[in-house]
Amino acid sequence: MTLDAFQRPTRDLLARLGEQVSVARAGGASKTFRAFVDEAVQEVGQRGRVYSSKRVVAMMLADWQPLKGDTFTVRGKDSKVEDIAENDGLVVTVVLHG
Repeated sequence: MTLDAFQRPTRDLLARLGEQVSVARAGGASKTFRAFVDEAVQEVGQRGRVYSSKRVVAMMLADWQPLKGDTFTVRGKDSKVEDIAENDGLVVTVVLHG
């Protein structure tokens, strides 16, 4: 099977479970599309309990090819891409700063 076989099912999941997000690259126009958003509190570290917020966005690569520094607007909050966590050729996952 090729990645093309997963395009339609992924779009269907985004239509049902995804959220509207907007993204812009410095000096460019913004683009809006549906993406999976994971925003939660996580434990950080091994010695003590430290808590941090986590915001991760997974989108279809066909919708946007993210770069560090792109600014996403998710749930009314602007955040820059801190890291590109995964890219399987179909879906790309980014970690947002802040």
